[in-house]
Amino acid sequence: MVDEAPKRLSIAEKRALASPLVLNPSSRVEEPAAEEMEGWTDTVQPEQSRKKLISLRVDPEVLEFFKAQGPGYQTRMNAVLTAYMQVKKEYGQS
Repeated sequence: MVDEAPKRLSIAEKRALASPLVLNPSSRVEEPAAEEMEGWTDTVQPEQSRKKLISLRVDPEVLEFFKAQGPGYQTRMNAVLTAYMQVKKEYGQS
């Protein structure tokens, strides 16, 4: 198997990766009315997917880049990897 060079990202992909991941703190979740709660007592909650703890070696400059953006650098790194995975899935590449 021949190793291929990684695909260059399009401008749209670069913009998507560069945009900050921000949750809207002003959005509020409202409590449902009592009528809406009926019948939910027997509902089984789906199991939450948990992240896997791994050891990953990255270049020092990559780590410095993400850490320089402040707390949450591991979450941002995960978001970049997730975006890459989604692009690969969308275009049918593995």
